[in-house]
Amino acid sequence: MQRQQQQQADYDLLAVFSDETKAEAAETKLHKEGFSSDEVFRLAADVVRGGQFREHGPKSDHSSVFLQTTRSGPNPTTVVLLGIIFGVVLGLLTFAAHFAFSAIPELTGTLAGVVVGIIIGAVIGLLRRGPVRGNIGQDVARTKAASTMKKPSQDAKTVVALRFPDAENITRKSRARAILLNNGGKIDRSVGKD
Repeated sequence: MQRQQQQQADYDLLAVFSDETKAEAAETKLHKEGFSSDEVFRLAADVVRGGQFREHGPKSDHSSVFLQTTRSGPNPTTVVLLGIIFGVVLGLLTFAAHFAFSAIPELTGTLAGVVVGIIIGAVIGLLRRGPVRGNIGQDVARTKAASTMKKPSQDAKTVVALRFPDAENITRKSRARAILLNNGGKIDRSVGKD
């Protein structure tokens, strides 16, 4: 353990990648940008234990907030409006039925139609559900599949470390950090601190 901590302290910048292909792409990009093989090193995944990482880009715990969907309850205005409409329609129907069937009393039949219409309209309004809120197009199955990806083995070379001849050259260090981040690496913040 002491050797691993000492080995990490020897580097000025260290990034961990999710798989070897991303680490290899970052290493290739660093070499293209003028970093020599004396500066860029590929290490096994077990070298980094207990590092301090800062997430760049979208975080997995924030995505759960955006994937939440809720359905709003019934709208009180709709319930009242449907109650009134159904009450008027059934009241008119029972009033018209009075002329077709003389056995139905005019006032009692009309009032019964209005009451039954209000009840039916209110029940229909209460059963109507509002629109789904929060569904902004994510495929939840794909998101869950991405989160269950397997971790690389301990001997996989998924770590890219840099040791600069001039550790005070901030421009060079910033350019290397940007390349590592753009290729999907997580920078270990505990490395390179005195």
